[in-house]
Amino acid sequence: MKFSVLLLIGSSIFIAGCGKEETVSYVVPKEKAAAPAAAPASNMMGSDADNQAVMAAHAAMTAQAPASPGFTADLPDGWTENPGSGMRKASYSIEGTAIDFYLTSLSVGDVPSNVNRWRGQVGLPDVSAEEITEDVQVFTAGGHEVSYIEIYNEEGGKGIIAAIIDLSPSYWYFTAKGSVDELQAKASEIRGFLESIQFEGHNH
Repeated sequence: MKFSVLLLIGSSIFIAGCGKEETVSYVVPKEKAAAPAAAPASNMMGSDADNQAVMAAHAAMTAQAPASPGFTADLPDGWTENPGSGMRKASYSIEGTAIDFYLTSLSVGDVPSNVNRWRGQVGLPDVSAEEITEDVQVFTAGGHEVSYIEIYNEEGGKGIIAAIIDLSPSYWYFTAKGSVDELQAKASEIRGFLESIQFEGHNH
């Protein structure tokens, strides 16, 4: 009997042990937090439309405010003043012509050497200082002396109308280059423009 009881107890323990559920632990990795979405560029710098509007306004202001050439003059009908570029302080378009009329500034103002230089540009030979003096007309504009000359190569069809204004220590050169016919047709306008020049203060 004793043996039977022990056997029964042992069997109960075995059965109980076989029916016990085993606990299993798992380590679940945490989900990575999603990276915050980058703020749209429009939130940081303004919308594209706003940026384009600002750039357009800046460009318009720049285009409407060219540097002053330092003088005023009566602009004939059909003339357009253009902003300076490079060595040119200003340039002018004359409607209906291909005349290239512009202003430069140099530190020397020797009339004879410049006249012979211009003569060479239109295919004419050098002449003496005495002959140049006879051809150059002198008048005043804005209180300053102007040396004015018209040079035409009738055979070559090219010409130059030029003026040197003494603004010592610098000299202004107004030069109009084009065909003989166009320059002769506009010579009175060019001279009238030069005679009307008034300088702005001492901004020479």
